[in-house]
Amino acid sequence: MLNNERILVCVYYGPNGERLIRRGGELARLLQCPLFVLSVIPKRENELDQAQERYMAEWQTKCDEYGATFIVKTNEDRKASEIIAETVKNLHITQLIIGQSGQTRWQEITRGSIVNELLNQIGETDLHIVAVQRMDEQTDDTHERGIRVMVFKDGPHFLIDNKKSGSDSSNSIAEGLFFKELNTDFDTGLLKLKKDHEVHYLKISHGKVVDSSFFQNREIHEKSSNH
Repeated sequence: MLNNERILVCVYYGPNGERLIRRGGELARLLQCPLFVLSVIPKRENELDQAQERYMAEWQTKCDEYGATFIVKTNEDRKASEIIAETVKNLHITQLIIGQSGQTRWQEITRGSIVNELLNQIGETDLHIVAVQRMDEQTDDTHERGIRVMVFKDGPHFLIDNKKSGSDSSNSIAEGLFFKELNTDFDTGLLKLKKDHEVHYLKISHGKVVDSSFFQNREIHEKSSNH
């Protein structure tokens, strides 16, 4: 059965590429359509270290298994999202699969969301986001071990407070894990929260939630639900 579907899977340095290729391969077989796999690397292919070369070889083998076309591009001075979007356009991709790995989620939080960047550039292409790795494992070298904290509202702001400080938890609006940045004397880092079975990470600066819209939107929803 012929159709116009064309799938592109994006893989990044790490052990999760095979899972993403497998997901794309299964979808391609179901839809009976072409499959492409793209790896955007920060340097030229002949400059990869042994670990990177091993991953690339494994991905090529997986691509061969699913009959996929493996494409490698270097980002140099361009954003990965621009290269992905360009490839989507050039190959007339209808289904794009990316991994929400530790590295990807870290980039979303610290450098802006690659997901939003892609959505603004890929037009009507369907975007599939596959959760492939917990972010906690990626913060070991940059953040302290997570501690349990509560979130309190203070005027227009939302503040975190260590449960050991003796604060009245009945006044808290949320509870989560705080990962403090290494080499800082301030409560600056990341707050991990669970909401509706989804995990969210919020930036914390000097004990204050940087983007308070997460809690403000929840307040608006709760007020509307009570009316």
